[in-house]
Amino acid sequence: MQTANISIAYEITLEQMLKARDERAEKQKHLIKEYKKTLISFTVNIPGANKRTPVSGKIFREGYQSLIKRLLEKDIQILYRETRDLVTGPEAYVVVDEDAGNLKIYLIEMESQHPLGRLFDFDVIGLEGYPISRKDVGHPPRKCLLCEQDAHACSRSRSHSAHELITRIHAMAHSYFKGQQC
Repeated sequence: MQTANISIAYEITLEQMLKARDERAEKQKHLIKEYKKTLISFTVNIPGANKRTPVSGKIFREGYQSLIKRLLEKDIQILYRETRDLVTGPEAYVVVDEDAGNLKIYLIEMESQHPLGRLFDFDVIGLEGYPISRKDVGHPPRKCLLCEQDAHACSRSRSHSAHELITRIHAMAHSYFKGQQC
């Protein structure tokens, strides 16, 4: 078994992360107001201070391509789409003409079926401007990558180190991309 290369590309600060979160929320509000339709906001679940790495970029591109493919397969009209490559990690915004609850279910299915799906963070935001949760559509919370417990509980309690999680993410990516340069 190969050891994952976890070199530090660029560490972001908490201030940068909070600023990016605020800007993402503003962008989401703007798109909901402009289109008055359901919004998908997509990022990659990467722990730690290095959000923009070659691996996170590959995972993001795979997730975005899979998202667009899934929407087209479901005959969901895409009204707007944009990707952004930021130091805080890649982001995508996709506005669609689809019920937010149905869309959340489709994306939970995709997260469950795709080998990298647990790394995809698809926020579905309804017309009121609030994200639709897994619980809202009758699904349990996400499981931790390492221990299968509730991911949010593990994160809050810091049950696992960022290094352990990143090592697992790299192993998942390496397995999926079958030795392509990650």
